[in-house]
Amino acid sequence: MSNSNDEKLYTLAFSFVPSIGPARYGMLELFFGSLRKAWEASEADLKKSGIGTKSAKAIIQSRAKISPKKEFAKLEKLGISFITKSEGIYPNILKEISSAPFILFYLGNLSILKQKAIAMVGPRIPTHYGKSVANKFATELANSGLIVVSGMANGIDSVCHEACTESENPTIAVLGSGIETARQNLTSKKQIASIIGTGGLVLSEYPPMTKSAKHTFPARNRIVSGLSLGVLISEANLRSGTLITARLALEQNREVFAVPGNIFSEKSAGANWLLKNGATVVDSVSDIFNTLNFIYIPTTREQEIKHVFNDALEEKVYSLLSVEPLHIDIIAKKSKLDHATLLSKLSFLELAGIAQNVGGGMFIRK
Repeated sequence: MSNSNDEKLYTLAFSFVPSIGPARYGMLELFFGSLRKAWEASEADLKKSGIGTKSAKAIIQSRAKISPKKEFAKLEKLGISFITKSEGIYPNILKEISSAPFILFYLGNLSILKQKAIAMVGPRIPTHYGKSVANKFATELANSGLIVVSGMANGIDSVCHEACTESENPTIAVLGSGIETARQNLTSKKQIASIIGTGGLVLSEYPPMTKSAKHTFPARNRIVSGLSLGVLISEANLRSGTLITARLALEQNREVFAVPGNIFSEKSAGANWLLKNGATVVDSVSDIFNTLNFIYIPTTREQEIKHVFNDALEEKVYSLLSVEPLHIDIIAKKSKLDHATLLSKLSFLELAGIAQNVGGGMFIRK
């Protein structure tokens, strides 16, 4: 086995040791010059590296139970691979952050780490507005060639990943648990399969069977923002994990984008607060591209919509719709159309797949 592969095996071994995170891993690497030497070192020498008594004892206890080669064989059996911080494929943009993970377990297409990415985050229980915003932006960003990164949690994260997979675009999911733990949940298993099936990537810094905990989600969020040029907030409460991600993004010198929301909605309070405190306001994908100095080419869907309308009335009715449900009586009043004509136009827009009747006489733009 080559020296680089040998070092990779011992990096894997250290990932199983409690309390060995990026900082202590860096101390061991610097002090010993070899991860194998660090793994085989005495407790006294481990303490000299600066990692502390507790962590030194944890390594001694762990190596009595852990065989690097056996752990590697277990990974192969599960079909899970991993990369280390010292490998060329490890994304340079992630190396920029102060606590870059020293190992990343993965499933899927690792090559998309070379592409430019935007993170998208929001609440686990979003409003209809938040879901519609997330779906629109994720689809258009992905269609425009950017990789959408999120955390595969319930709510906005899942909406973003689903928008990408439904439009047959790759997306990156960063987990707050081990990959195999996530696959034991039927919903997560299906979502992972869908992400992998459309050329996407699932990442975790945790060994495969690690369960999620309170501290793993903020840790996960630093990777979500760390992989990205900027973070887009669709919705956020004033006290939420979404705002933690926004703060991490600022600390990492990333752009923070926020979509303005209803001033009466608690779910928009966080996004609106970010806007008042320097976040870039966005109401279209072109705002993100302009901020990043990228050339924005309208997506195929945007171009197709312009050619859907048969007459000016259809275009007028469509222009009145938004992601917020609007009652047909209000649409009639604003469009100054009688109900029969309006229903005819709305039916056409529904058949064209650009509007939806959500019940109770309420319509939205799709």
